[in-house]
Amino acid sequence: MGWNQKYWDILEQLYWVPGYLGLGSIPQKTWVERDGLVCVPSELVNRTGPLYRRVLSSDQIVDHLLRQEEILNHVFDLTFGIVGDRITERLLLRQLGFSDEGPIESIGREVHVRYGPEAAGVTQQDGLYVSGKSVVGVELKLGARLSPEQIVKYVALLSWEEQWFGDREQLGLLFIVPEAAIARHWEKCGLEGGHINAGFLDRLDPQKLSAKLATYIDMERDRMAAVLERMEIGVISWSALHTEVLAIAGQLARDQVGDQTLLRLLEGFTDQLERHHGTGVSVGAR
Repeated sequence: MGWNQKYWDILEQLYWVPGYLGLGSIPQKTWVERDGLVCVPSELVNRTGPLYRRVLSSDQIVDHLLRQEEILNHVFDLTFGIVGDRITERLLLRQLGFSDEGPIESIGREVHVRYGPEAAGVTQQDGLYVSGKSVVGVELKLGARLSPEQIVKYVALLSWEEQWFGDREQLGLLFIVPEAAIARHWEKCGLEGGHINAGFLDRLDPQKLSAKLATYIDMERDRMAAVLERMEIGVISWSALHTEVLAIAGQLARDQVGDQTLLRLLEGFTDQLERHHGTGVSVGAR
């Protein structure tokens, strides 16, 4: 069983034993049923939030989760949090024309700690990779809509990184989307041919920006404009990424200890790309 399937085992355990997540059950013996309604003791209810129930079977929950971008994000984040710098460079940074020997750090949900309270709640990036030379955001897409306002969240991240930790030589944003979505990708982003510059800020709809992000743009417009003038932006398909991962895996030796570890990591990643609905990667595309 590949490591990504073990991840799915964990998800299933959390679904069926929510106590692992700190969620308490309300035993049936405490219920009072009357006139088609169920009443439960008030001390067993979270008075500030909703009540939840399971609505899907084991088979249904797996199929449901295989359609969610967030789940694919988890596998992507784990993979690129483990692989070496040269793999991250080859699979992600080179798609923007960048070279970077690293070290390259994968930044996750800790951005609000890294950049301070002004970053909290502004964006939940799919990927952010930083080094002494580069800052690259990665946005993963299956079928969700695209918008110019989505891009500016990454511009803010790149701006914060330089504001806090110094200017970099290479700034970029890479989209990974289904093959069928590439033809109209830039149009949906509000761009022509992937060209972006400082004028992009003038085309944003203020009504679609969070209050924090709108305030930051007003306060740091020159800084963000400078980022846009230097930022490379690109798009690749899940199928192209899958092919490139297979090419790397094909160069590894199964009888070498280090190669074994990397090979298992990459095989789990490609397996997830094949299984996940919406990537456009065909099952067994090897």
